[in-house]
Amino acid sequence: MEKNNEEIVYQKLKNAIIKRYIKQGTKLVEAALAKQLGVSRTPIRGAIRRLAYEGFARHEPNRGVYVIEPTVEEIKETFFVRRQLEKAAAGLAVINITDEQLELLESYLQEEDKIFADRDIEAYYRVNDGIHLAIARASNNDVLRRYIEELLNRTRIYLILCDPFFSMPIYPDQHEHRCLVDALKTRDRAKAEKEMEIHLQSAFEGLEIRELPEDYIAL
Repeated sequence: MEKNNEEIVYQKLKNAIIKRYIKQGTKLVEAALAKQLGVSRTPIRGAIRRLAYEGFARHEPNRGVYVIEPTVEEIKETFFVRRQLEKAAAGLAVINITDEQLELLESYLQEEDKIFADRDIEAYYRVNDGIHLAIARASNNDVLRRYIEELLNRTRIYLILCDPFFSMPIYPDQHEHRCLVDALKTRDRAKAEKEMEIHLQSAFEGLEIRELPEDYIAL
């Protein structure tokens, strides 16, 4: 029963962080959460441990566990590295991509239309990551793929915390992904690299990043 409760608590807390009901920088207090959710502290502790492992929360010695609050510089630097690596992957994919891999990308693009209409954020991240990982795999460079996968995991947290997914009237990724896949289909290396760079720069610029003043104090 405790294990089932842990999964329920984990899903509730993760959903609350994704939808920003729990704000960045909030301390996750076991006793308070247990009382609010009507469970013991054991499943709360397990759920918080999972959130920290996935990067949604961080443990600060002698202080407790907090929902992460990444700095603007951290996000900017991460997206900079991701742009360079995925640009390289797109260029290599032009040379190596198979018909089966192109078909997979097309299926993801078709799925994107429905996802945004339904505002299904879990499916959004699954398909978005699928597109980028498919291109990374098509590069035929395993080292490059592994680094891109690691950066995808990190930037996914930033997107979850800062992407205005639920308030966007249109979904710009659809058009950008289409341009990228079309460049791969026509084997246009320069265009594929450029479209990947444009797409990831757009993703970064679209984030709702809150830059705190130097005298800001969180209590």
